[in-house]
Amino acid sequence: MGSVLILGAGVYQVPLIKTAKRLGYKVIVASIPGKYPGFALADEISYTDIRDKDALCELAAEKQVDAVLTAGTDVAISSIGYICEKLGLPGINSDTGIKVTDKIAMKKAFEAGGVTTARFEFVELADGAERALEVAEGIGYPVIFKAVDSSGSRGITKVYDRSGVEAAINNVRENTHADQYLVEELIVGTEFGMQAFVQDGEVVLFMPHGDYLYEGDTAVPAGHYVPFGTEAMEEAARIETQRAIQAVGIRDGAVNVDAIERDGSVYILEIGARAGATCLPEIVSARFGIDYYETIVRKALGEHVELPKHCLDVNVCAMLLCPDKPGVVVSTQMPEHVADTVTDVALDRAPGAVMRRFRVGPDRSGQVVASGAPMAVLERDVRDAMNGVVVNLDDGSREEWIMPAWIELKD
Repeated sequence: MGSVLILGAGVYQVPLIKTAKRLGYKVIVASIPGKYPGFALADEISYTDIRDKDALCELAAEKQVDAVLTAGTDVAISSIGYICEKLGLPGINSDTGIKVTDKIAMKKAFEAGGVTTARFEFVELADGAERALEVAEGIGYPVIFKAVDSSGSRGITKVYDRSGVEAAINNVRENTHADQYLVEELIVGTEFGMQAFVQDGEVVLFMPHGDYLYEGDTAVPAGHYVPFGTEAMEEAARIETQRAIQAVGIRDGAVNVDAIERDGSVYILEIGARAGATCLPEIVSARFGIDYYETIVRKALGEHVELPKHCLDVNVCAMLLCPDKPGVVVSTQMPEHVADTVTDVALDRAPGAVMRRFRVGPDRSGQVVASGAPMAVLERDVRDAMNGVVVNLDDGSREEWIMPAWIELKD
């Protein structure tokens, strides 16, 4: 029996763990200690920081793993590139691992590769607010401040005038280990994302998706839907995605892209060498009639995978359970009945778990996915299923789920 090393033990890694085990592989999970659900499913656990490249490489060599992979997080990707290159495993190399996780390297790669992206400049943290103001005003408000080594929307702040600069710098400082950060043009347009799958350097699966956004310090995805966009927009997005993939050097595997469309042009904001979070693998699976997690695992093992050339004519809607208040979970209750369209209702938090008010993706508490009906029906069915998930907190209150306007208004 072969073995795979999965970096991370959180909710986004759980489907990978289950899939690898179903395919007959021994699963070794590496993560820092914590109450992570993946630990209970693993065949073997290593309490190793997923950013510790050398320790992970030693672990992978010792266990003679056939693949190393993750999903839903950028934190482990640089380590994966390092391990794959050192041990000759299928997957990205070290250079690509850096380019898709370090925003400085990513932006430089975009610039060299002719990728359409927002205007940007890097700023030294040590230079303080005066330099940041100079850069922001040179680009022109609004701008966005970004930590260059974070994921899950941490360390990112929209800034509309000089009064917001100091707070944006502090947000970066609290969420970075780097000496620099990024200030870039805030493009006002339609934000959306793309899931792609690459084989031998070519995009063989492509899915633009709309984003249901929660406006915190920046716009954070709280759900997604397909189909999205016009044929012309999809073609422009595919071209820019292929350019970005070539610019950062991804040859095989799942790809997650954030973009904005403005006046017919598609701007690539970021690219990740992994599947998206926020129910996106589930949406790909429903949209293309495949098991996307199995596709990801098989490609990480070096297999050639066959994928459909066209998607199904099916609408899919997914939404995170986003807590409205903090607290400790006392008891939970799942809905007794959901609509036939609802394919997944999951709650991540058991009694004793700590809930945080939703600000970034990792604050999620679960998910609901529905497919196979007109979008207005799916949105209603998702809303109703969400309302049926009950979480009682230690202060005697019931958790309320944050719902964007679309889900409140459409009946």
